Amino acid sequence: MNLCGLFSSYQVLVYPEKDGECRTLNIRCILPVLFFSLLLALVVTFGFLLQMYFSHADLRASYDAREQLRLEQRLDILFQARRLMGLQHDYDRIDDFCNKLMVMTNMTEPNQEWDAFTGSGGPAINDMTLSPYDTRSLIRNMQGAVAALNREVLDSEVLQQLILKQVRENKQVLDSTPSVWPVKGRITSGFGMRQHPFDHTYKFHRGLDIVPPGGRGTPIHSPANGTVIFTGRDGGYGLSLLIQHQGNITTRYGHLKSIAVKVGQKVHRDDIVAFVGNSGRSTGPHLHYEVLVAGKPQNPRKYILN
Repeated sequence: MNLCGLFSSYQVLVYPEKDGECRTLNIRCILPVLFFSLLLALVVTFGFLLQMYFSHADLRASYDAREQLRLEQRLDILFQARRLMGLQHDYDRIDDFCNKLMVMTNMTEPNQEWDAFTGSGGPAINDMTLSPYDTRSLIRNMQGAVAALNREVLDSEVLQQLILKQVRENKQVLDSTPSVWPVKGRITSGFGMRQHPFDHTYKFHRGLDIVPPGGRGTPIHSPANGTVIFTGRDGGYGLSLLIQHQGNITTRYGHLKSIAVKVGQKVHRDDIVAFVGNSGRSTGPHLHYEVLVAGKPQNPRKYILN
């Protein structure tokens, strides 16, 4: 093809349909080529832009779908986490209650009857690996943990009912075992090692220090049936009281204002036995409450159900 021919000029004669002058049009050959080239470029560009638009729309739809899935998975994780927290709270509460009942009734080991009623198995919750990098695996593991913990809660409830059955069959044991607060109030010092308020050395605290809202003179109730075995002053305890319960359990009440019972007197649960005071080595009105088994101090919280 002769490229020089592209730049040649052509004359086109245009005759009118009716009478008139004839017109002459000069057309260079390159103009149609440029026109069709430009038209082709526009078509190609438009097709490319159209493809980009649909590709972007697909990516946007895929992104929105992934974001929706991520949001749903996050909500599922939060829901499972709340279920886990609620079940863990229920399990801890039931397990603590069962342990207290077992301590108070001297049922320290499960018997065959309990094994027949309670199941076993399922994944160990504390041994689970909850990978934050795999959301679906995390959700599955959390669902497994919820199911396992739910089984533990049900087993603990069954165990609790069996223990209560044992207690009802021997009601005298429970009636004579400390199981309620002698007085309700704020715990200012717990059971265990503490800094002594007078010499500021660390010493073992044998009970609970309870400050009732009513302060000095608040009635103190017996936590179980028993017999008064001591009333009077007892060194740093000040005016104090001891009650002997069944099962070689003794409760001590220190720093009293006054005592409402006598040695040898039988008392029942909820009977008023003394009043909160500030006698002995005390920084203010409160009750020092101890639970002793065979003379050895125990954590009183293990003997409080209410």
